[in-house]
Amino acid sequence: MQLLRCTLFLFYVVGNKWKELKPVEVWDLYDKAKNLLGKQHIRGEVIPQGEYHLVVEIFTINKDGKLLLTQRDAAKTYPLLWECTGGSVTSGETSLIGAVRELEEETELIASPHELHHIGTIRNEHYFLDSYIWKSKKKLELSDLRLQAGEVCGAQFAALEECDEMNACELIVPKVWERYKVYSDVVSQWTK
Repeated sequence: MQLLRCTLFLFYVVGNKWKELKPVEVWDLYDKAKNLLGKQHIRGEVIPQGEYHLVVEIFTINKDGKLLLTQRDAAKTYPLLWECTGGSVTSGETSLIGAVRELEEETELIASPHELHHIGTIRNEHYFLDSYIWKSKKKLELSDLRLQAGEVCGAQFAALEECDEMNACELIVPKVWERYKVYSDVVSQWTK
């Protein structure tokens, strides 16, 4: 399966040469009931009040029942803190396809859409966050991962008790921990 990513490339001219600016992500916008509005939004611009975009996160569990945590790049907000894989869904994608793409982009782990299980949606001020769980049927090792430069700088598989300890040491992104606590019973069931 080939996944497409909606990215707008901007160019400018210096002298007689074209120079490429950083690619811009384009998102679809939704109303408060999560209905597609038929409008697009460029990442980084202010989202109009009452409109939302989609964000996904994936709780990845290996055969040993451990949760994959990735470490945020030092240049990002919450530098070097740990989180689950995730990111924004781009224009034209469904939440599920965005989750599959984000998992592959950040880690090079490939999951089929039917292997991801939606466990809940939380509406925030300007986005819906869809959470998924994926329990790999094969034994995943850290050596199986290829981390996305600029996004992820480390990875580990942690038992749920280790996640509790990491959070006590303030090593996990606070909002990720809040969501984990919402879904902890479900995540715990998948680790068995």
